[in-house]
Amino acid sequence: MSDASAVPRLPTRCPACKGALIQRMPRSTHGAFIWFYCLFCSHIWKFRIDDPPANPNGEVTGAIFIVSKGGRKYKLGAAAVQAIPEGVLKKHLESNRREGELESQKLQLDIDRLTAMLGMAAAEEDRLWKILQPDESNSRKADAWRFVYNKAKTVTQQIEDLQARRQYLTSGEYFFDGLPSAISNAKTDADGKFTLTIPLQGRYGVVARASRELLKGKETYYWCVWVGLDGQLSKHLRLSNDNMMGARSPDSALE
Repeated sequence: MSDASAVPRLPTRCPACKGALIQRMPRSTHGAFIWFYCLFCSHIWKFRIDDPPANPNGEVTGAIFIVSKGGRKYKLGAAAVQAIPEGVLKKHLESNRREGELESQKLQLDIDRLTAMLGMAAAEEDRLWKILQPDESNSRKADAWRFVYNKAKTVTQQIEDLQARRQYLTSGEYFFDGLPSAISNAKTDADGKFTLTIPLQGRYGVVARASRELLKGKETYYWCVWVGLDGQLSKHLRLSNDNMMGARSPDSALE
């Protein structure tokens, strides 16, 4: 049984005028060649049967690292790296951005309302505290002060929770949630190096997430950078402090 992968991929367009109306010439096979004729421009050419098919893909090689404030370089191994087509990634990012902006506006209204409530509670707590000071043994006055104090404490926590949620809506974690399917996936090695296979044409978002353990706990970094081979077989990409999310890099898909 012959191997299907060995069947040559015959041309579908004329190499001269790029027209699609071409035909194989009768009895045109001579050894390793097949002759074709273009009905548009009358160009005749021969196609070599045993020519290896052109590879429509190339490689993005790269490295991920972080430079500390002290100037020390940390290579980030075991980081997940993906290449996602521009169209679907843009749609995902814009959808998340719009939803995030709407939710952020609603959260800000709640924060403003609670902030006004906190101001009134704080003023009442201060008033009751001054009343309680000359008569600390008065349980009724103490209970009244404690009730308002606890209310102010609860409202303060609610404001902090809403502010944290609002900050999350602009974070890398938020935009990386539910990412579209990638056409290429990789993990960095111990030196932070990776290789992705992408088509020679078109633009793709290279997204990466990496973590580093610090004394204060784990720190996570996010990248979402546009890259295209533009017909080249390879391109090198460095993911570092300069183009991570929030660095305002012109290559970032989120700036």
